[in-house]
Amino acid sequence: MAALLAATTMTAAATPAIAQVNETYRFDLPTQDLGDALRTVATKAGLEVYASAEDVNGISAPSLQGDMTAREAVDHLLAGTGLVARIRDGSIVIRGRSGGLAAVGGEDEILVTGSRIKGVLPTARVSTVTANDIQRAGQTDLGEVFRSLPMNFSGGQNPGIGTTQGSANVNVNGASSVNLLGLGPNATLTLLNGNRMSYTGVNAAVDVSAIPAAAVDRIEIVADGASAIYGADAVAGVVNIRLKRDFQGLSVMGRLAGSTDGGGFQQQYNAVGGYRWSSGSVLAAYDFTDNDPVKTSQRSYATNMASDATLYPSLRRHNALVSLEQEIGDRLSAKVDMVFKDSEMLVLQGYARGQSYLANGADGRSSSRSFSIAPTLEWAAGADWTVRVNGAYSFDNTRNHSNVYSAGRVTQTGYRRYDNSSYAIELGAEGEILTLPAGAARMAVGGGFRRIGFDVVSRNGAATAIDFERHRNNEFGYAELFVPLLSAEQQSSLGRSLALTAAFRYERNTGVGSVSVPKLGITYAPVEGLTLKGSWGRSFRVPTFYQQYSGIYAVLLPTTGYGSGFPPGANFIVLTGANPDMKPERTESWTLGAELAPAANPNLAVSAGYFHFRYRDRVASPVTSIVGLLDNPLYASMIKLKPTAAEQQASFANATLGLQNAVGLPYDPTSVVAIADILDRNVARQTYSGIDASVRYSLPVSETGRLALNLAATWLRSSQQLLPGAPSTELAGTVLNPPRFKTRAFVTYTQGALSISGAVNLSSKLTDRRRTAVYRIDGLSTFDLAAQVDAGSGFELGASVSNMLNQKPDVIFTGAAYDTAFDTTNFSALGRVVAISLRKTW
Repeated sequence: MAALLAATTMTAAATPAIAQVNETYRFDLPTQDLGDALRTVATKAGLEVYASAEDVNGISAPSLQGDMTAREAVDHLLAGTGLVARIRDGSIVIRGRSGGLAAVGGEDEILVTGSRIKGVLPTARVSTVTANDIQRAGQTDLGEVFRSLPMNFSGGQNPGIGTTQGSANVNVNGASSVNLLGLGPNATLTLLNGNRMSYTGVNAAVDVSAIPAAAVDRIEIVADGASAIYGADAVAGVVNIRLKRDFQGLSVMGRLAGSTDGGGFQQQYNAVGGYRWSSGSVLAAYDFTDNDPVKTSQRSYATNMASDATLYPSLRRHNALVSLEQEIGDRLSAKVDMVFKDSEMLVLQGYARGQSYLANGADGRSSSRSFSIAPTLEWAAGADWTVRVNGAYSFDNTRNHSNVYSAGRVTQTGYRRYDNSSYAIELGAEGEILTLPAGAARMAVGGGFRRIGFDVVSRNGAATAIDFERHRNNEFGYAELFVPLLSAEQQSSLGRSLALTAAFRYERNTGVGSVSVPKLGITYAPVEGLTLKGSWGRSFRVPTFYQQYSGIYAVLLPTTGYGSGFPPGANFIVLTGANPDMKPERTESWTLGAELAPAANPNLAVSAGYFHFRYRDRVASPVTSIVGLLDNPLYASMIKLKPTAAEQQASFANATLGLQNAVGLPYDPTSVVAIADILDRNVARQTYSGIDASVRYSLPVSETGRLALNLAATWLRSSQQLLPGAPSTELAGTVLNPPRFKTRAFVTYTQGALSISGAVNLSSKLTDRRRTAVYRIDGLSTFDLAAQVDAGSGFELGASVSNMLNQKPDVIFTGAAYDTAFDTTNFSALGRVVAISLRKTW
């Protein structure tokens, strides 16, 4: 179990005193546990110490006698252990065997996601997934990692999502995105080493599968509105994927996997290499994945679909990554991270039950290429201030080609192009502004500029359905303040530590206006090992270009079925689609949390938090069904009665395909009795609340054996109101939405060269309310097993079985053969998957 070993001077809220690294101290320590010895040295020198429990557990430190600096003392304690220490910015960071939390470099150990101030932990709960967690679970793709987390909803951009299951789940290139708490893939901000990447496909989300999992050191997740710190998209929270630093050596791996029900055969090969020198390091990684499709004929629950449509697409992906770090003198350091992805996807769709897609259906072939580069310069300006300049440039291009088939012949072809791009530059500074009795008050300030673009071309045959090119300029400034009110050194009867944080951000975005958002937080440690947290803030999300500019559609319909009291032959015009007159979506959120890490048992960590998000101005269609549209008083403000011919012409003048006639007779302006404007708009209100909790515990079971438990659970309630006065409808617990309850219990047993892990994944039932007849389906209930064996000479053998009992999803109601027969946002078509791997490390 990778857990933090913290010095007694460290609390979640207090900033440590400025360390005197070169000062000499008198030590008189007996032979003892290495962790205890490191704590003593750190306390005396006023430092924090970070290490993985797996690295230091079971190691006996030699006696320490005499006068020496903190560096000399630590080097003496680590001699012969194979561990390496780095002292920087008030922390001792131990790197070594586990590759877990301690295997980080630079300032990453103390610049934790959720705050721009070094050494200050966020005021909301932080969940961490380490490289050890990923490897021991047998996971080799970051999309798979996130889909296994209870706090993440698999809906959104996910290659396993089926057809006609919601516009938020549209996936044009096989990408995988994060969707915290089900607020939407474009409501979670995903960072790589603290830097933004380009959006992918249609929605404003980042493809995490573009990052080789083998190069990842850890993932930090803060499920809290953080727009005041990070800007737009950080509504549900922030995910920061941190790469390995100071990695030394070379590791190559090959993996084969396949579904026992057929299909889904996967080949994966990767290599990770790194080299360290006295003033820097380089990391390079390459990953290749080739995944065969799963077809409807291979699954018993898809018999009502076309015979050879794909439930899981064919995927082929090349990923590459380079990360470089270099110190330039004593005060300046430089970093650069580069990521490249090239992928292909094939989807087959059939329109008739039991028939081939070639008889009546379509195919879709996509190719996607993305690149990201993020350079950073950091300067130690003196007086405990650090100045950072970082830039980022990235693009993500997707090309889709499709054919429509009838009786084995191509009857129509289509082409779509989605080009996302982004570049940004930011200047920030962080440092001490005032010395208080409880420690240093610190501030972070900064500002910058970001430009994002989105180009779309869509052609069906010779006709152009969508064609637009849009760019948005984003100018921003922010400030964050940390004020310690109590510290452990004061030995106050009021508690061990107390601190307040505040943040404010101003952004101006072309096309949607300006936004100002605040955030407040508090951390309080009443006793050693217990930290209480609370936060309140406002966040925002800028509408996507697709939501604003993807086109307006005007359709002429008969009033029959949509309204009453109109003369025979009466028609109306309905306007649907995108709306350029959008404004940012807004949220107000607050969280309460508690973290328990008893000093008497450093192998135990318990964390729990309550969250509440109130979402307003959510972009959505204002109606759930146009049946009875003209009679419903809720929609009266959207209906223009008795429109003139000129008003009718104006309504569809800018429609992408002009006026589409669905009445079977020529368009006659005198027959049109109404215009219904139901374009998407800032209309919906949503509420999300719940509890998220985790427990990590590790205990020895023999001289060389250890058992580790990692339990995570999320309970969620969410609802939506489309219009004022309209009824509120439940989201969580219904099909195509997150379940009310999800949990994952992950247990690992290590004994010498052997590691065995098992995971139980459970979720509550789902209710299908899409029709008058309401029914329930069973939730997810799967068991996974993985094992690794160190075979010596740098070889490691691995094997895993996911969904060991081969649970199959319940069939849901569908209206056509091309509708996927089950809820793909909560279940996978892969079924039981068996995998074997071989790794060699030099």
